Amino acid sequence: MSKRPVFTYQTRPELNPEQAAILDAYADLYGKAERSLFAAIQAGDALNDLKREFLPKFDITARQFNAIRIGLEGKIDSIKERRPELIAEAEKRIRKAEKVVVKLETKAPGSNKLHQKKRRLATLQNRLVALKADEKAGTVRLCFGGKKLFHAQFDLEANGYAGHEEWKADWSRARASQFFVLGSQDETAGCQSCQATLAPDGTLNLQLRFYPCAWRPAASI
Repeated sequence: MSKRPVFTYQTRPELNPEQAAILDAYADLYGKAERSLFAAIQAGDALNDLKREFLPKFDITARQFNAIRIGLEGKIDSIKERRPELIAEAEKRIRKAEKVVVKLETKAPGSNKLHQKKRRLATLQNRLVALKADEKAGTVRLCFGGKKLFHAQFDLEANGYAGHEEWKADWSRARASQFFVLGSQDETAGCQSCQATLAPDGTLNLQLRFYPCAWRPAASI
């Protein structure tokens, strides 16, 4: 492995409305392709076959497909690695809840508080059963856009929404809020999908290679 230092940089580009629209279009198609790829992987389709299918279907390059795949695989691996911890945490909560229920059955039998604690215990037990079933089967559940925002549609007023359309707009933005550009260690000033050039005034120009069907072939920001 190389001993050369690796640096990570973060910046927030200043965008005009047209540039923002271009990036939104890129992220929107990226999100659609990512969600489609996740569904196909979960169905057991072979990656090599999916790559041949996705390139013409979404009008993307092999490098762009690999970026989508690698980013998605990272999310899947993160869920799998986190799940044993979630199971352990659920078991701990259940043991604690069981103790509370036992105490209330003695001190406050038939009370509403006991009823609510039993409901809470049953919910925890059901979640644990589901987690263990997913762990055994290798099933991955991934909510693009986030579970919290997804469930917000079922109580719009409590979550600050005037109507379903307002929630839907936020939901669509959340599902198309990011994209990943894949590089290679032998590429400089970025990669074939995104290149940075230094302007005379010291600022950086980024040239991003786009999906042709999302916008035009290339654009600079």
